[in-house]
Amino acid sequence: MVRTASSAIDPDRFTQIATLAAGAHREGGGAMCAMEAVAYIAREPPSDQPECASPSIAAFIRTWSDGLPQAERDGLILPLLPRLVGTHGSDVLERRRVVTVADWLVRTHLPAWFHLAKLNVEADELADLPELQAIADLATLCDHLKRARKRAAVANLTLRQTGSVVRAAAWDAAQQAAWVTIRDALEAAGPPILAAGWDAAYASAYAAARAYGKAPLEPTRRALQHSALALVERLIEARDPASDGSERSAVPAPAHHSAELRP
Repeated sequence: MVRTASSAIDPDRFTQIATLAAGAHREGGGAMCAMEAVAYIAREPPSDQPECASPSIAAFIRTWSDGLPQAERDGLILPLLPRLVGTHGSDVLERRRVVTVADWLVRTHLPAWFHLAKLNVEADELADLPELQAIADLATLCDHLKRARKRAAVANLTLRQTGSVVRAAAWDAAQQAAWVTIRDALEAAGPPILAAGWDAAYASAYAAARAYGKAPLEPTRRALQHSALALVERLIEARDPASDGSERSAVPAPAHHSAELRP
């Protein structure tokens, strides 16, 4: 069933928002997180799950915004808020958005860390993989992702020794946001698909550990924040496909629960 948002943006309310807070807040508390601000400018009841916004994009934005430093939160997220109003689409569109996020993790986020670790052949192989069309397509990438994880796992000891620094970079706000967005879909697709997701997650951390001490991690982390911004813009621009019967609308889009990636 397609739910369309009839909410209009209140420009006066938007101009009142000077900064965004992290986490959900009580009604009337003044501070608002990103998605509470979306509900506010759409004149919806206070909530961090506004009806006018895509649940997939909202899942990404909630985690991404909460994990960013204040300056990056206001600089990257705040300008996006008006564009999130009216993005709530059909189940077909929400599934497509989830797949787009999974594709970003595999073909953009992971290769960036492999390039930093000078694993250029593996990085190029991952980046050149065909674009994912469905979460189930990860089944065809299981071997690729297992090899990538093993290739980078030589740095496992380094990861244990420098875990907090490395994970803060490789499993930063954008990566955590992507994981929260796709986690339910991975679990619903079955253990092999979920394992492929974990392989991609750990491979990025191992690659960052391999690069640690040889190259600064922060430039790659920052570049991926801007890549995540481009990803969100792509999710916003996505539209419902023509109804051609190619997808079964009876299959609901995945719910999104907080499920931070932890070692």
